[in-house]
Amino acid sequence: MESLWLEYGHDTSEEAHLVHDLDKCEMIQQAMEYEASDHKQLDSFFNTTRGIFKHPQVQPWVEEIYRRHVSPPSSKRLCSDRGDSPQQSLLSLLNSQDCNIYTPTKPPKRKAVDELPVPRKRHSPAKSPSSTDSSPFKLISFPASPTPEQPTLSLPPSSSSLPASSLSAPATPNQTLGNLAEVYRPSGSPIRVTGTKVVTDVSFTDTDATGVCKVDKSLVCKGFWDSINKAARICLPRRSGKTYNLTQLLLFFSCMPEQAKVKTMPDSLLCNGDITAEDVAQMDLATKCRLKRERLFEDSLLKKLHSKFYHEHFMKYPVLHINFSKCKGETFGDFIINLCGAIAAVAQQWLDNCHEDKSKDNPDKDALYKCLNRIVDKYGSISFDSGSSGAQYTNLAIRMFEMLSRAICRAYGQYILLVDEYDIPFTSIYLADWDKKDKKAARNIMKLLYQTMLKDNDNLIKGVLFGVFEVPLTEMGSGANNIKEIRMVPTDEKDIRASILTADCPHSRDGLDALTDSFWFNAKEVEQMLDQSTSWCAKVADYKMFIMDQIREWYNGYFIGRFKGKYNPWSVSSYIETLCALLNSQVTPDIKEIARSAARKYWVTTGTTEMIDAQIDRYPSEFIHMAKRLLCNYETAVLKHTEEHEETHIILNTAQLNLIVQDTDHFSESAFLTMCLYSGYLTRRLSTSVCIPNHEVYRVWLDMFARAVLGSNMADSSINYERGALLKELWQGKTKILKDLAISSHSVLSNHNEYLEKDYANHFANTIVAVSRFGMLTHPNQKSVQLSEIVPIRENHTGVGKCDYIMRLHSTHNQANQFAAIVEFKLIEKTKRGNPAHHQQLAQRGLDQIAKCDYSTCLVGCLERIDVGIAIGNNVVEAVSKLYRRKNTDSPWEEVDTLADVGC
Repeated sequence: MESLWLEYGHDTSEEAHLVHDLDKCEMIQQAMEYEASDHKQLDSFFNTTRGIFKHPQVQPWVEEIYRRHVSPPSSKRLCSDRGDSPQQSLLSLLNSQDCNIYTPTKPPKRKAVDELPVPRKRHSPAKSPSSTDSSPFKLISFPASPTPEQPTLSLPPSSSSLPASSLSAPATPNQTLGNLAEVYRPSGSPIRVTGTKVVTDVSFTDTDATGVCKVDKSLVCKGFWDSINKAARICLPRRSGKTYNLTQLLLFFSCMPEQAKVKTMPDSLLCNGDITAEDVAQMDLATKCRLKRERLFEDSLLKKLHSKFYHEHFMKYPVLHINFSKCKGETFGDFIINLCGAIAAVAQQWLDNCHEDKSKDNPDKDALYKCLNRIVDKYGSISFDSGSSGAQYTNLAIRMFEMLSRAICRAYGQYILLVDEYDIPFTSIYLADWDKKDKKAARNIMKLLYQTMLKDNDNLIKGVLFGVFEVPLTEMGSGANNIKEIRMVPTDEKDIRASILTADCPHSRDGLDALTDSFWFNAKEVEQMLDQSTSWCAKVADYKMFIMDQIREWYNGYFIGRFKGKYNPWSVSSYIETLCALLNSQVTPDIKEIARSAARKYWVTTGTTEMIDAQIDRYPSEFIHMAKRLLCNYETAVLKHTEEHEETHIILNTAQLNLIVQDTDHFSESAFLTMCLYSGYLTRRLSTSVCIPNHEVYRVWLDMFARAVLGSNMADSSINYERGALLKELWQGKTKILKDLAISSHSVLSNHNEYLEKDYANHFANTIVAVSRFGMLTHPNQKSVQLSEIVPIRENHTGVGKCDYIMRLHSTHNQANQFAAIVEFKLIEKTKRGNPAHHQQLAQRGLDQIAKCDYSTCLVGCLERIDVGIAIGNNVVEAVSKLYRRKNTDSPWEEVDTLADVGC
């Protein structure tokens, strides 16, 4: 009995979770009853318990109570409709005919973190793309006809059970909370997608009139307000919807006209039954801006689900939006100028806004005008003499911000601060070719600036830093210690364990869930975008499941906040836009083939991360070793290209990246993996390991791997070679491409240190693996890329069957492993690299060495082969070869001129 009591007290079991949650559930149900019967406001009971329920059995019931609390029916009606007393109302609610509940088919078992499934192939087209629920709970629905007094709130099992019209139609002003149940996805978060034309670079200010497809992310405003006390930091990979949501936050909260943000919206949007074109023509600019912003949020989920919050906070606060994306520089002086320019740009925006703000007489506006003009003038007066260090301007950016902060607060009150690309100054300092004194000075400036912005700032209501990398806050000075961490990318075992246990639970449509779910797309949003696009391209409708499979394979797999299975929004939009354009351009298209060809690397074309590129250039060998493991894991677990590789976990226990400490002279695998995790090149697989998330990023890793192995020029050429180009050359006894690859491989190594012959052979083996991943060694008739089988390199060259390496490839008859390439390297001495005759002799010596050895154990099953002797030096390569064939595995080898006369 004592152990059971301790189990309950410490809340360490599923049963304890259930009892604790039922106790709190009954408490808020009673609070709702007391509100209705005694006409009291008991919001604190609901605010303090929101988000703390753990048990999946209780969570849907709690959500129902919350929803009814928003628009609560009277206690008497709730009870009299069912014949219950108030004391029975909780039981009645849980068993009501108009409330869908999850009933366990067996006692739920919490899944261990390391039981997460490995990345897998895309779902079979025969399987619904939405049928991925492996929960031990089944959805029990009790059909009933809802009454206007008591609306039904149901959670549909999948989008396929809902008509497209009900999902795509925007909410109307008279729509009740219950009617909005039609746009809920199983996880509980609301979905609203408008427009039919999917475009890549969608803006929040694109209106429904443009027909552009938009995913409603307006709940980010409520999530921002609920989740941030005073200051927070959010780190996100590129193209995650950050710019879209920052614009949304600015246009929702800002009390200024923000004409620059809405100037693309035509005035005709303001005309309706009450406002004529003549009325619009007589409006001042500030009024037009206000009405346009109201139109943007008119049918939003935020206004429908949180009407009270909307009216309390819409256009009520001054907002400072600072962008540090240009805070870079070849010199320390350039860096200071660009940093001050970011502050001056905000002052200029406020000058423009104040000029158009006619909302009220403000006695402090004249003082604000003068201050803003003084800030802009200070920036314009910055100049550096040749050779000047710019030390006299080191504190100018801080003084400019202090002036701006005080003046705005005096004229308009406390403000909201939105800082974009907060980490760019730190990454630019880290990568800069400055002396240590200037780097230290620049870091100190940024520390003091963030302290001024976030800690020593009584003018601040709420502030948030957006960026990619998580700079250690303890290194940013004591001014950053009060910043709340909102981790979009789980970084350590604690984050992962908490995320995995709650990822499938319904979220509350506000707070941290609403904030994190506002970035990237979920599966239902992507499916709804496809449904919407059928009006633009009808051919999509019949192949929606196949197209969804392509999107899932290429762009799914991210772990954001506590939500698994997130999709890259930029790439998904680019894919659908490209697909529809290709389908509409052809009369009788092969839809499946076009759907495959439209899947490309869209995300990477938007730019790369300089930090990652710099590490690859500096430590190519270390990167190659690590990248091979990541690529092999993805190929083994997902593509099934090879059978001989076993998947191994790439360990990353805690992700932390210090961009402030002095540069190190060694390669840190954990630091590099952390950079890739934050940048979106990797995602969490288990609590202690990372993996490549999808096929798009896999192709990005292929490119990075090829550039590290081959160098940029040869890597670009390898990607553009036709399928089987190198294999067909080997069949003919030619070695031109092989020599080009060897030269490229050698040049990559020679840029760094002195290497031995076996080092070149090892790197050349990596080169062959790299080009085989692009299909250069794949049989021309094969539809999928086949990787080469490389026999491990020998440590010495004595005895039977000793060479540098052996490849097992497809024969001319398209038979796997029946064609072999045996390669022997000879290193050209430095003193003889200008002697072509010597190069030829060395290559022939390598070929003769192969002829003297017995490779029967390595060539079991082979019927064709090529022997290649390669002499390699400083950008000098010579190769000689011989071709052989035999009738069967017991026959002797016979030399031939070519193997390409049959089978290809």
